[in-house]
Amino acid sequence: MLDELRAAKALFEESAIRVEFFETRGFKAIKDRLLFFVLDMPRFFLRVLNGVDVIHFHVSARGSALRNLMLYRLTRMLRRKVIFHWHSNDLPDCIEQAKGCIKSGLRNFIESADDAIGVSTATAADIRRFRKGASVRVVGNCALNAERVALLGPAKAMNARDSQAYVAFSGSFSDEKGLSELFAAIAILKKKQVRISVKLAGTGETDRWLEFARQLDIEDCISFIGWLRGDELMNFYRNARALCLPSHRESFGIATLEAMLCGLAVVGTRTGGFFDLVKERETGFLVDAGNAGQLAEALEQVCGDPGIAWQLGEAGRRYGLSRFSVKSVCAEYVQCYRELREQPTRTPI
Repeated sequence: MLDELRAAKALFEESAIRVEFFETRGFKAIKDRLLFFVLDMPRFFLRVLNGVDVIHFHVSARGSALRNLMLYRLTRMLRRKVIFHWHSNDLPDCIEQAKGCIKSGLRNFIESADDAIGVSTATAADIRRFRKGASVRVVGNCALNAERVALLGPAKAMNARDSQAYVAFSGSFSDEKGLSELFAAIAILKKKQVRISVKLAGTGETDRWLEFARQLDIEDCISFIGWLRGDELMNFYRNARALCLPSHRESFGIATLEAMLCGLAVVGTRTGGFFDLVKERETGFLVDAGNAGQLAEALEQVCGDPGIAWQLGEAGRRYGLSRFSVKSVCAEYVQCYRELREQPTRTPI
């Protein structure tokens, strides 16, 4: 997400807002932890002193939350405005699993921030549980590469896509992404003599899932094509019949937005960011998470009628451009920053 915003720096400057980006190293290696304290924290302190009015913290679970908590403490010492922006889908779990002063510190970070942002309606609802009535905004992500594809024009015609029709999956190969249900749905359809091919882009326990496919007798319907990026990923989306991402949890769903902007109908689940991204039966289908039967029905509908699949995909492309373009996302940030400038700094609790 920060790369997308960095690429759109000119949009902020057009609104007379100067933005700078500060990234810290991870905490996986002991060396990096030491360098965080020795280099990153002093650099951050000096950067804030150099005319910064608002610090926009982009926070996710585990290490990111801890690092940002420490930088937040520095920020409050300097009386700067703070935005807490949550990007994961497990805020209550993150708070609950934290211990001692870290747990209380995170709660204080969320509650005392001058403003807060969730990447979807669902994540914003989680933040509100800790804000005691204070402001929480919903600002989705953007996908610059896919947006460039969307701006080329209408969704690619079905007869111009891959001659061997396939459903796309993009993400980690994990239980949380709903691969068990996806494979089970393909098996249900195969028994009905409805053969749907699925191509999976991403990384994970490939051998485990290949074995699962063999057990279900669908190995001829499944192919893993590895990690894709850039034009390769965009072409992967554009040549598919639909995207299927039956996640159990999804804070936003950047793969969903990318696929929509590339003109794909989406089959997702009734959870998290899908509610913001997918307009049911207008840009795709939503099913209950964990329900392979419902998933099979939705896949059969979207793959059984190329005309319907194209209409859903084209509607998704237009919706993605209207709601989640880089320009519209930046405009929401600009509004937030301007409103914060007029407000007094909240006192830490």
